[in-house]
Amino acid sequence: MPRWICSGSAAGLGRGSLYGAFGGKDALFRKCLDRYASIYGAQYERALAAYPDNPVRAVEAFFGVVLDRIADPSAPGGCLLARSASQSPTLNAVNQSLAVLSRAGTTDADLHSVVRIACTTVAETLARAKARSTHGH
Repeated sequence: MPRWICSGSAAGLGRGSLYGAFGGKDALFRKCLDRYASIYGAQYERALAAYPDNPVRAVEAFFGVVLDRIADPSAPGGCLLARSASQSPTLNAVNQSLAVLSRAGTTDADLHSVVRIACTTVAETLARAKARSTHGH
């Protein structure tokens, strides 16, 4: 969550008042997550579903959405997804790396190189898993 939401300073509210206005800390978090999902969720889902027979292309499309979000000047700094999701630490690490690298002035070509490396890693991991399942391991 952006710092201004946590502190409530932009609205002149204390943390307790802000949580109270939304029904508690968990309710505020859910509201923030719902807002994030309404803005980006469908984009991520479309990207991941666009290539049902090609997981590497699907991951590449997912990171295309990430790169578009990073480049959007109207998007707030930080990433609710990366801060709140711990189920996929590798994808979150790449996602955060892209955000940090972009803020540090990394070129678009180099950001896309990071995405290609991530996609190669996904492809190799899937190939190893398939080989293990085929060989009965």
